[in-house]
Amino acid sequence: MHLTKVTHWAIPVFFTLLVLFLFPTSSYNDSDTFWHIENGRYMIEHKTILHHAIHTFYGDRLPYIPHEYGFEIIEATLYLLFGWPGIYLLTAVSFGVLMLGLYRLIKISRQETGFWDMPFTCTLILIPVGFWVYYVYFTSRPQMISAFLIVWYFVWMRSFKMTENLRYGVLMILCSCSIANIHAGVWPVIAVFSGMQILADLWERALRLRHLIVYGATALIAIVNPGGIRSITYLFVVTQHNYNHLINEWKPIDFFDWENTPIVLMLIFFAYIIPFSIHNKMFRLMMIIGIVYLGVTNYKQNLFLWLFVPYFAATSISYAPGLRYLAKLKMAINPKSVAYGFAAGLVLNSVIVFAHPPRVDDKEYPVDEMNYILDHQSNGTRPKVLSTYGTSGYAMYRGADILCDGREDPFITDASKSIFGWTAFERSMYGFSDKLPEIVTADHPDYLIIPNYSSSQHQKQWKNAFGEPVFSGKYGEVFDLRSKP
Repeated sequence: MHLTKVTHWAIPVFFTLLVLFLFPTSSYNDSDTFWHIENGRYMIEHKTILHHAIHTFYGDRLPYIPHEYGFEIIEATLYLLFGWPGIYLLTAVSFGVLMLGLYRLIKISRQETGFWDMPFTCTLILIPVGFWVYYVYFTSRPQMISAFLIVWYFVWMRSFKMTENLRYGVLMILCSCSIANIHAGVWPVIAVFSGMQILADLWERALRLRHLIVYGATALIAIVNPGGIRSITYLFVVTQHNYNHLINEWKPIDFFDWENTPIVLMLIFFAYIIPFSIHNKMFRLMMIIGIVYLGVTNYKQNLFLWLFVPYFAATSISYAPGLRYLAKLKMAINPKSVAYGFAAGLVLNSVIVFAHPPRVDDKEYPVDEMNYILDHQSNGTRPKVLSTYGTSGYAMYRGADILCDGREDPFITDASKSIFGWTAFERSMYGFSDKLPEIVTADHPDYLIIPNYSSSQHQKQWKNAFGEPVFSGKYGEVFDLRSKP
């Protein structure tokens, strides 16, 4: 079945317009972005790698595992050079490299199962995948870079399996090192993929010495980072006592929430194509089991479902009823035209961002409130500011010392325990409740920022304890506690 030949200019224009719907503003205003920038800025200024938390109520006493130091230095460098538009440049480049990697993922999937053609329609899955990953996960955080590194590691690993070309083995080793130094917390995914491949080779009696050398090198090179082995086992640190479950993105996915409809639809689609995706391959069966597990666990790990469904969809489209007809659909489209249109859209969005730099949402973060505090901090020292968990990183970025931020691991140590036997992380998460007066008494902040969305009952209780606020802004109210006993 042939469609009318598409003109050379129509496809690039279509994909340019499509990418323009990936609004740059969606990649800003993530609560972690601010402390990532400040961490990176500190490391650049002091020419050091952080092994302790900075700008906290505890000074430099709390140990920190630098599992994201590479990302933070990259992000802070771009921010110092270009401001917020520099952050979008990182977003655009990371997203472009990821989409190219997903295209290669589809291509390698078809090649390893005997399909050497590349129907344009089997790549249509990249459109919803790209939109979801961009809007949900590309919020100026380390996964922007680690996502494309993981995809490319997988592509090179499967290419190495097919060709045994050591060039791909070298790329795997370099990629493993990059992940360990940019976002070491997700490096275990690399270990799992490699372990699956080794087990599959054993099953097929195809394991060779050169394979073991390459996979051993990818593991050993990961330890060559400032955090050492502690950084690549970081997941086991933050999951102790289920502290991570206090954060929304680590909580189980609510499949009955309409906002999670895309996740439900993707899981249904994945379940449908599974029987047509295995191809009697042990590796694919293990991958399916792993991706299903990650896909239903929580938002943080659901990312891997979206990244690797295209790998299975690429071949199932040639077998699954209702989909195989799409594989027969032929369009006279040059993949380079798609790439040019995609790149043009990202460039145009970058131009828009530089022409109209974004601003921090002053209803989500205490922008005016921190302006007031800094204007009244006459001695030039950093004020101790107690704010909510989600906004503390912004207060730190603006120049305050804070109780706790999203680094989490320094703030779940015994050294941070105080009233109620709670760690700093627990006090930050549970603090804005009827326990707030006791926490303020124990931690002695200079200022307290209370969000407008707090319940009227709590606001009344807090005003009885702290007096009237000295400032009211779009985000909330500021209480000056410096003269309080």
